[in-house]
Parts: sequence; C-alpha cells; structure tokens
Amino acid sequence: MTKTWQTLALCLLSCRLVQAFDLNDLDIEKAVSGGSKLAKAVGGLSDEDEIAVGREVAANLAARFGLVEDSAKVRYVNLVGQAVVRHCDRNKLPYHFGILHTSEINALAAPGGYIFVTQGLLESLKDESQLAGVLAHEITHVVRQHVVKAIRQANLLEAGQDLAAATGNGTDKYGQLSDFSINLLSKGLSRDDELEADKEGTLLAAKVGYDALGLRQSIEALAVKQQADLFLARFNKTHPPSADRLKAIDKVLASQHLSSSGEHLADRFARSLPKK
Repeated sequence: MTKTWQTLALCLLSCRLVQAFDLNDLDIEKAVSGGSKLAKAVGGLSDEDEIAVGREVAANLAARFGLVEDSAKVRYVNLVGQAVVRHCDRNKLPYHFGILHTSEINALAAPGGYIFVTQGLLESLKDESQLAGVLAHEITHVVRQHVVKAIRQANLLEAGQDLAAATGNGTDKYGQLSDFSINLLSKGLSRDDELEADKEGTLLAAKVGYDALGLRQSIEALAVKQQADLFLARFNKTHPPSADRLKAIDKVLASQHLSSSGEHLADRFARSLPKK
C-alpha cells in the first residue's frame, strides 16, 4: 500500500458528516413556497441563507429527476466527495452529495454545498480519480460561490417577484418553482466560472492525492462521444467547448508541474459503482 493510497483510505474512513441525499430529508413542500427566500438572494447571502436556497433547489432537482436509492453507491460518492471537501477553502459548510436518477450526463452544484452527479455521468467515468476530479470541479463552484454570483447578475429579485405573482394564482405552484430552480443551474454558468472550476478543481483533487489528470480524462472521454448524443445535449450547452477546457487544464498542470501521478483507484471504483 503506497503512502498516497494510505492517506486516501484514512481520509475516506475518517470523513465525518457524510450526509446522503434522501427525499424524506428534503422538504419539497417547503420548496414550493420558497419564492420570497429566493427573492432575497439578490443581496449579500450569509452561509445560512445560501444553504437554505441550495436546499430548496436540491429538493426541486430531486423531485424532478428522482434519486438513486442504492445506499452503497450513494455512500461511496459521498465518501469521495467528503475526502475532497476536507481540502477545499470552504470546508465548514455541510456538503451533501447525491445521484440523480437519469441517463443524462451532467453534474450540478447548488448553493450551500448541495452537489449532484447523474447516473449517466457515473456510467461514463472510469476510475475514482475521474470521479474526484468531477466532484472537485463542482465543489469549486460552491467555494467560489459561482451560482450566488449568477443570481445577483441575473437580477433574481425581479425574477422572484414574477415567480411569486405566477404562483399566487393557485395553479401549478410546484411546476413554476421547480422550473425556475432547475433553470437557475441548467442554463449554465459563465465560461470564466466553468474554466475556473476546471483549473481549481484539478488542483484540489491532486491535493487530496488523486491523479492530477482525472478531471481532464473525464472531459476528454466525453469529447469523443457523438455530438448528437441526447444524453450529452444539456452538458454541451452548459459548458465551454471541450478544447477550451482541456487547454485551461493543461495550462494549470504545466504551471504547477503536475503530470500523471497520484492514485486512480480503478478497482475500488468498479467495485463501488458496478456498470449495468
């Protein structure tokens, strides 16, 4: 057992507050009445407010797509995610990791540390270093508060007021808020935010002890898929071109003198997330 692998194993075993997503733990009815809270998000957000907003967004995503309930798979994703969280700059937030029950290939980070990967994305990954790289990318979105910044830039106060008016007529209240919350993430963050998450996520995963090329390899693998692939449609719309992402990652790898080093842990990944 290498020293790096020992460090990763100990980190996974000692991670506390591993909180798997559970529909019973997400107050979906509360999310329906969340317009006023979302409207307040245009100003400065405390951690408590950010977590409250993220929880409502997570409830809507969970209700829209459904959640994978395989406890072993969910626990594994949470353990890898929490191992990465321990090394990030905002590790006091109570991060949660869940798996959306969809073949669509995507990953989403709601404010306050609510992070989802799709079943389709997990099927596309090859080892734990790639999973860690993807989660590190999403964790960086939370650390840098990219969604909170997008909320301010989009003038959510006005959108929130419109939403409140729309849901006040007593028709399809859940659909209105669900569409609004999901669109907040699915429309895509800015190119600069995505590239920042790629660069800092690469460094973050490497800091844990994973192969520094994990995220790069996952992006490269998706790039070779057919552009007409329906499962990749939303991913392609919400992220910069793969060539730009790979170039940005290569630049940070070169600047930090990182190469293919660190752990892949392909066997553990295959045991924990067996392919269909």
